[in-house]
Amino acid sequence: MDQDRKKALRAQYEERKPDMGIVCWRSGTQMWITISKNAAADYNSSLFQLKLGSWPNRAMQKAYTEAPDTFQWSLLKKLDYKERDDDHSEDLQLLYMLCQEEYPQAQPMRPGRK
Repeated sequence: MDQDRKKALRAQYEERKPDMGIVCWRSGTQMWITISKNAAADYNSSLFQLKLGSWPNRAMQKAYTEAPDTFQWSLLKKLDYKERDDDHSEDLQLLYMLCQEEYPQAQPMRPGRK
């Protein structure tokens, strides 16, 4: 690959804006949510850990192990933002609190974290 092509791809990668917001795994009536700064990466990571049997939330891992075909992932609420490098922590916390109100049955996906 030539140098110009590499530079263009690197610039494109650095300018991307990954989906941020609240991600959700559902199984039947159970629902788990968490804050995500990169939804696609979090999906891949959590699915890998669930398949491996090493997810830190024991109840969620048990539900997945018993019925993996019932699990569905979604980006529940997407945060609209302009600048990739800005700190969006407060906006994400607010979005998380709104989701907790809207979905009172939702449990935290990761123990001790949102």
